[in-house]
Amino acid sequence: MNYKSLLKPNSAPTEIPALGQKVFVRRLSSTELDDYLKAIDRETDNDKLNVLGIELFLGALVNEDGSKPKKTDLPTVAELLAVHAPGDLKEAVMDVQRNSYGTLETARKN
Repeated sequence: MNYKSLLKPNSAPTEIPALGQKVFVRRLSSTELDDYLKAIDRETDNDKLNVLGIELFLGALVNEDGSKPKKTDLPTVAELLAVHAPGDLKEAVMDVQRNSYGTLETARKN
């Protein structure tokens, strides 16, 4: 067995409802989640906090086959902020986090 294979990320897509659409997301790595948590702990500006969350959400999006979408295929942070309510954006970010910490279904039951 090659234990270095443990370093391959799990990019298996999970379909979730987000912002009125069905999208596919991957589980974020521990480092990605830790970096996000550290960034929001340091930030005091609400607008920048919103941007950090949306960037986390966009970074978790994958195609149905688990591949990363082209940057040109994704909406921008500004575009999402312009059309979606804060609560809907927050829910999308939280669903990405829940999916990364465990299964989305388990998190939604609790």
